[in-house]
Amino acid sequence: MHTGHWLPGPTCPPSLLELRAVVRAVSPIEQYPSTSRNGIRSRSWGRVLTGVSYKVESCVAITVNNQTIELSGDPERVKPSVPTFFPNVVESVVNTRASAANQERRGKLIQEVTIQYNLCNEPWLKYSIASVCDQGFKRADWTSARLRSNTLYLETHTQRFELSYDGPVFDEEAENYDEVNAPEADVYRWGRCVQPRDLTETAELGVPLPKEELVDVVTGINWTEVGFGLNSVHIQGKEHKVVRLQWLPRIEPGGEFQADE
Repeated sequence: MHTGHWLPGPTCPPSLLELRAVVRAVSPIEQYPSTSRNGIRSRSWGRVLTGVSYKVESCVAITVNNQTIELSGDPERVKPSVPTFFPNVVESVVNTRASAANQERRGKLIQEVTIQYNLCNEPWLKYSIASVCDQGFKRADWTSARLRSNTLYLETHTQRFELSYDGPVFDEEAENYDEVNAPEADVYRWGRCVQPRDLTETAELGVPLPKEELVDVVTGINWTEVGFGLNSVHIQGKEHKVVRLQWLPRIEPGGEFQADE
């Protein structure tokens, strides 16, 4: 599909028996940039030290009558056209009394979800404002409140960062401060992971990660010092470009993530 030899439709042609491709092993190249062809985007890879590359030499279709049809490749057979947003009113909806009560949902825009692979070759979400913004006006829907039970991990193409809840601190500068009933303020921790860990290793270490697993750590961050941009995160005025993210629940060292996490 990526080379354009075959583009499957909604149904398989009844006369098609199988597809046969001739693949040749070639020497690896310096790097493999990401390309978008025929509605499929490949993943970019850096320098490959071992192994080989593969090249599709030819592809043929075999019919049920044992007839061979040669297929030609075309990387631009399908013109790229990927919308960022689409109205949810085009979705197939069964109207019930429950759905009729949610009139405010109609006509809104929902964002396309894109999956990327992280530095450990695990599926993560592509970074977007929708993934980190407040989900409502109630305090429980705020991203700052979500960090009390979850930890946010973000990645560049080469590094991984962690943003976690670091507990409450007493605001001694508040007007009603006293040693018994001191008002609390939430603070957060930011750090760069020494080494990207897969889910199994992360669960063994615990979430958030222990301080030995982080460098360039910034503690005592107020939520007003955290900002999210279109493709970056700002921590105390310093910008960090990011491309993907993942929310992980807080667990003790040696714990296990649930199947739906």
